Amino acid sequence: MLILITAAILSFMIFFPVVVATSVFKVLDEKQSSKFLRIFFPKYYLFGLVLSLTGLIIAIFDKNDMSLIVFLLIIIGFLFSRQFLMPLINKAKDKNNEKKFNILHRVSVLINFIQISLCVFLLIIFLK
Repeated sequence: MLILITAAILSFMIFFPVVVATSVFKVLDEKQSSKFLRIFFPKYYLFGLVLSLTGLIIAIFDKNDMSLIVFLLIIIGFLFSRQFLMPLINKAKDKNNEKKFNILHRVSVLINFIQISLCVFLLIIFLK
């Protein structure tokens, strides 16, 4: 079951930049894409949080310490991004503070990259 949860997290996290983001910026203008992403991201982070919490609970019952630690790190990433980073990014965008927006956006991308890497790490361990 942990393999499926990890693969689900990895899949939706890769789906966003490859499919959603590229489509949004091709089809919508800046104002529309900004409005869409402000609605999308809280749900994106919440979905990741629910999947990660499910993985954490299963890891606890399976007494799988490595998965427990990895899911905790992934959960922290989703919580931090949703509750702290996303509001700061929106505020910087609203104030047209391009420099701050770019820095905060890079931090969110780095967190996503770390979470994706953690999922790949877990899948490699599971599949050995």
